[in-house]
Amino acid sequence: PNVSIAETVERATKIYGVSLLIAQSVVTICSPTVAAKCRLIDRVIITGSVTPMELYVIDLDYMSLTVEPPPKMQINWTSKQRFRVRQFLEAEKAMKWHEDAHMVKLFEENPEIAQMRFRYTLEFIHVFNMGYQNYSQGEWQIAQRLLTRTRTMLGVVDGPSMALLRFMETPYQYEAPDSWRGIRELGHAT
Repeated sequence: PNVSIAETVERATKIYGVSLLIAQSVVTICSPTVAAKCRLIDRVIITGSVTPMELYVIDLDYMSLTVEPPPKMQINWTSKQRFRVRQFLEAEKAMKWHEDAHMVKLFEENPEIAQMRFRYTLEFIHVFNMGYQNYSQGEWQIAQRLLTRTRTMLGVVDGPSMALLRFMETPYQYEAPDSWRGIRELGHAT
């Protein structure tokens, strides 16, 4: 069942318009500071699971990065150069896996990550969280107002805002059903 659930979560990225969804089980093993970097976007029941799970996203706009062009000159690597580069990369990897390494520090100090998170302002996060709470509690008309705002607040469409708005609109017309308990049936997320 875990593979089926993982596949469904991966396919649900299309529903929420994001590159990466993170299941509650992953967020719970993160440190509190890393978990705080994840945005809760829905609570769902997936076919194959008996309990509801929360879905999170790490807001990163990878399109904001510029890709370096390849070097114009051809480098003929010697065995010694390849070995040194491999040693360097292994040392970099070891630093990230070291017990003193803190991922949240990387998140806060890496210029590329800062650039990818730039558009996700504190105001956006607060308004989205208010919209999500109203959605979760069945106050869908208030949620509609807030999530309509966050849908375009970034200068690009926010996929999770759009997904929640679509779910509330059809077939519910922004009126939560009496049976609503803040959990969406996601099925197989095809």
